[in-house]
Amino acid sequence: MNLKPYIELLRIKDWRAYFLMALFGFLLARGFSFPSKDIALFAAIVLSFLAFGFSINDTFDTKEDKQKKEGTNPLVKKEISFKNSLIFSILSAILGLALSMTFGLKVFLFCLTGILATYIYSAPPLRLKSRPLLDLISHGYFAGIFIFILPLLIFNPELIFKYYWVAFSIFYLSIIMELRNHLEDLETDKAAGLRTTACLLGREKSERLLRYLAIFFPLALLLVYFLISWPYLIFFLVSTLVFLLLFLLSKNHPLNKNYRILDIYALSILGLFAMVKMLC
Repeated sequence: MNLKPYIELLRIKDWRAYFLMALFGFLLARGFSFPSKDIALFAAIVLSFLAFGFSINDTFDTKEDKQKKEGTNPLVKKEISFKNSLIFSILSAILGLALSMTFGLKVFLFCLTGILATYIYSAPPLRLKSRPLLDLISHGYFAGIFIFILPLLIFNPELIFKYYWVAFSIFYLSIIMELRNHLEDLETDKAAGLRTTACLLGREKSERLLRYLAIFFPLALLLVYFLISWPYLIFFLVSTLVFLLLFLLSKNHPLNKNYRILDIYALSILGLFAMVKMLC
């Protein structure tokens, strides 16, 4: 049996941002203080869901991926059948759900909502990724809130107000990531007849919306730092000022390509919050 097409379906190189979201929640919940068996189970659940999310997306994305000059979708390259790809995706989801049962009914039901949201995002007849606005909202949930809250439910079931607000900032960030992806795929999506938010708005309006979303992203975390302490709030404000100056005044800077400056800012600010909570 040729494993290469199944490995390609996983698109592991695209896992980084979502793995970091899960790791962020894990650190906030002090998951590292739990038995190694629980940590291993949690990691297996996250990996199973990431495998499902990316493979189910490729399974139903063949029409769009055929438009790309350098496609990596193994279904487009006819290295795997639709049936086998779908079975592989569903088995990945079932594995994650089965493992989630070890942490109780609440975690299982939460994981079930994540699986369903991921599925209806990619698969017809709903296929939310082809429905303007719903594509952004659904991605913000299953590729943002869900993956961040999961470790908190497993290792620290009592969610405090700060975590809800951080979850909103993750949701916001995931929407930005989705709009960025849709802008990168705008021409191929249009050619395939897909109707994403970016397709509806067009390139110019989508780029403007993306820029505004990036500029206002710091507001999603302002209250969190305000509730921690003044020294950290000052650091947050200084870091935000530096980010905005670089973002607004250095439009052609290499770090602004594909909004990398936003990635660095979000990673440092969220990372600092995780460090503060670990030390408290």
